[in-house]
Amino acid sequence: MVTGTALDLTNAILLIVSTAMLVAGGNVINDILDVTTDKINKPNKIIVQKHITEKNAFSFYVILTVIAVISGFILANRIGKPILASIFIIVAFLLYSYANQVKKMVLVGNILISFMVGLVVVITGIFDLFPVINEENRALFVAVMQQLVWIASIAFVLNLIREMIKDCVDVSGDKVAGRNSLPILLGRSRASKIAAVISLLVVLGLGTAVVTVFINQEYMIYLIVFGLMGPLMYVSIRLWSTTVNKEFTTLSTIMKIVLVIGLIAVYLNYNL
Repeated sequence: MVTGTALDLTNAILLIVSTAMLVAGGNVINDILDVTTDKINKPNKIIVQKHITEKNAFSFYVILTVIAVISGFILANRIGKPILASIFIIVAFLLYSYANQVKKMVLVGNILISFMVGLVVVITGIFDLFPVINEENRALFVAVMQQLVWIASIAFVLNLIREMIKDCVDVSGDKVAGRNSLPILLGRSRASKIAAVISLLVVLGLGTAVVTVFINQEYMIYLIVFGLMGPLMYVSIRLWSTTVNKEFTTLSTIMKIVLVIGLIAVYLNYNL
């Protein structure tokens, strides 16, 4: 763990609130703009128009986003780096763009949302370390940030796989909405095989990390091997042959769990 950092309890709470509100706001605007698609893909899980009007949902989105930006502004000023407040404004804009237009483009939306998942990993290091960097600790902080970026890259790829699996589930609704996802462009079988290959490459990358980066961290080895590599191997194998919507949904859920385990690994690696 790096000492002498900028995130005390209050600052950490502000960062959590801002990040959580941005994510929640992104989910709300996504639900608002996905009503037509969701009526086909998940009719039993529709919230907008069924439990809340679009107008009220949009007001809720605006409130969440404003809270996120204000919290981020307060945090940036508390740590003496007001320029960092722009991160929250940019992310809010990207989340709206994703929901409104970008997700209709082949892979572009998948890549954008996966980039922001990776950013969640890096953003803690940015706010914790950047404000207190000096000549004495620069090398240590650069090393920590490099490791966080490497882990963020894994999170990016894991979420990209999950997004590709979700596209396999949502083919029918995406066609109606005029979206051009990879399964629509190449067919669901080819798209799922591409996701399987990427998943296998992640397994190989994690295996390399175990024997090079984490070889002396026993708890990390167990977490990576059994919490990440094992489930990813299963996902790779099933993606290669499955054509059933229900199984694609199950594999998407497994990828969500793998992402959570990955974030736990990041926290343990950063704090222990």
